[in-house]
Amino acid sequence: MSKVKDTVLTLMMVVTIGCTTGQYQPLAGAARGELEQLKDNVYRVEYRVGSFTSQAQLDAYLLRRCAELTLREGYDFFHLAQRADVLAFSRRTSMTVTMYKGQKPVWAGDVYDAKDVLVRSFAVSSSD
Repeated sequence: MSKVKDTVLTLMMVVTIGCTTGQYQPLAGAARGELEQLKDNVYRVEYRVGSFTSQAQLDAYLLRRCAELTLREGYDFFHLAQRADVLAFSRRTSMTVTMYKGQKPVWAGDVYDAKDVLVRSFAVSSSD
């Protein structure tokens, strides 16, 4: 009986450790299916975390991933659309990201400045 109890406790610890909130994974560490180029300036970006990670934290990670992608591709601003959320053993969100160069598009109030997003995300992560 003690061996079964030890096995169950060990299994619970492994599952708990595997599902805890992890650190942000930079764009360079993205899995193959997490980025899909749809057009020159449009991507589908996905970010996955453990099921115990809050939606707010997942959104912050996804926003940071989109900012990194925007700058890597030589753009300055990005707009997010077509959100898809999945919650199972892990939490996953994907969005369509449209990127822009030069001046911030004036037609939309919800266009992000990629550099500002990264500055804010580094400030938050360094205060943790």
